[in-house]
Amino acid sequence: MKKVLLVQPNYRLQSVYKSVKGITPPLGLCYIAAVLEQNKISVKILDANALNLTAEDVAKEASNYNIVGVGFMTATHNFSVRVAQLLDKSILKVAGGPQPTGVPEEVLRDGFDIVVRGEGERTMLEIAQEVPFKDVLGISYKQDDKIIHNAPRPVMTNDEIDALPMPARHLLPSNGVDMPYKSAGTRRLPWAQIFTTRGCPYNCYFCHKIFGQNIRFRKPENVVNEIVYLKEKYDIKEIDFYDDSFNFDMDYANKVMDLIIEKNLKTHIRLSSGIRINHINPELLQKFKKAGVDWIGYGIESGNQEVLNKIPKAITLEQVRNAVRWTKEAGITMNGFMMLGLLGDTKETMQQTIDFAKELDLEMVAFNMLTPYPGSRLWDEVKKNGKLLLNNWDDFHHSSGKMTFTHPDVAPPEVVEEMYRKAYREFYIRPKYILKRVLNIHNFDDFKLMLKSPRALLYMIKRKPSKID
Repeated sequence: MKKVLLVQPNYRLQSVYKSVKGITPPLGLCYIAAVLEQNKISVKILDANALNLTAEDVAKEASNYNIVGVGFMTATHNFSVRVAQLLDKSILKVAGGPQPTGVPEEVLRDGFDIVVRGEGERTMLEIAQEVPFKDVLGISYKQDDKIIHNAPRPVMTNDEIDALPMPARHLLPSNGVDMPYKSAGTRRLPWAQIFTTRGCPYNCYFCHKIFGQNIRFRKPENVVNEIVYLKEKYDIKEIDFYDDSFNFDMDYANKVMDLIIEKNLKTHIRLSSGIRINHINPELLQKFKKAGVDWIGYGIESGNQEVLNKIPKAITLEQVRNAVRWTKEAGITMNGFMMLGLLGDTKETMQQTIDFAKELDLEMVAFNMLTPYPGSRLWDEVKKNGKLLLNNWDDFHHSSGKMTFTHPDVAPPEVVEEMYRKAYREFYIRPKYILKRVLNIHNFDDFKLMLKSPRALLYMIKRKPSKID
């Protein structure tokens, strides 16, 4: 009988993650593991990030398995291929996730036998069931020193997603709901992440879109049943929605919230990402508040309309102002995500982004640098008309403090890096902001969250300018 080990790489070993503020459970691996278990296939999950393991530690544990699957993003490319290179040739080495989907040929050349492109549940099941490689959709693999790319696998339909078993959280330390798992904004334990949708219909050039552009929805009843299960099984205090576009269909978002209210779940809900500013109104925000939403993250990106149009973000600055005002009126805490070094960005437009963040007066803002991740349209654009500056995947991350590329339509790297540090200084070191944070301390959870800010701020503003090779 085949034994499968699914591996989450260790992000904490890299310099870019030294100030890491959270460790999140590998929910994608949990979905794959649940499908394998449902089909009577022996499977375990090894979270090297939660356990802080080296590649050598992982390889030693993996030696007892027939198939080892590693799901990874760009910044853990090196760790993941090191694991593959340490494994015996008799072990089938499978890579999946954003990075392998984006650069399958490089991942195969670096030591993996198969790359799973896109959604992995059905593909990994067929691999474990020993379906011939030529018949498995959505994989790339090596054959006679050649790399074969099979046809893409169609994304799952709404009904197929609803039919998936609940993620196999029981295979993670602390069932994936308690320490060492805690995201940057988690305030209450135990907590859990959930996905209600997959995919995003927008076309921002920096997104890799591993779930595709067709958005698919779980039934609201299916979503709420999972929340009920998590509360009954693990006494969950906080739920974090991790969708790319939860409120793309406002009627859908309303129905999910209505069911949560109807069942009186009394759960703190964080909509930490994927909340579209152009799909929000005061009525929906009031529904969020009633259902228990106490944190919303908005993707704002820029304070310059022309730069926003180039993304294309499909939002206006006025829509941002309205959404922020309505969210404040609803009494919901919010943070914003903003980027520097976007196509069209100059020193002046980046200053406009900083000034816009201060004008909005959000509780928190995460400033990041534009990064051309493999699989995104930006990756292709930079390779065609720009230049990649880093030759080590370990440094390839949007919060590393280093520009990863140059492009004729972007300010020089040293300017972007200086504006990145300036953004954190100007937004957070303001008497008005500091006083606001102090006055908003209502309980010990708020106090603990406030204490995180100085450590993160010090790390951001002290980042050294990068040395360009």
